[in-house]
Amino acid sequence: GWKATAIGANNQSAQSILKQDYKADLTLSDAVGLAVKVLSKTMDSTTLTGEKLEVAVLYRENDEVVYRLLRDAEVDKKITELDLATPAEST
Repeated sequence: GWKATAIGANNQSAQSILKQDYKADLTLSDAVGLAVKVLSKTMDSTTLTGEKLEVAVLYRENDEVVYRLLRDAEVDKKITELDLATPAEST
């Protein structure tokens, strides 16, 4: 089975993408990229920017859980890396 899910508007489209692209050994960077990809395909927005997305990551470092909110510039960089800066496609 797979260990990713989505809730809310357009959750079926999101779950379809997750089922296809999720892998248990994703790096944190790849997981953020997958989350951004899912949001780009399911949001009711014509363009995707770091101002429109709020992305946070949770990870363990030195036996402590770390919460970090990504800056808009970090999200914009990921959007550019994934070539998602063009208007979002409807699914």
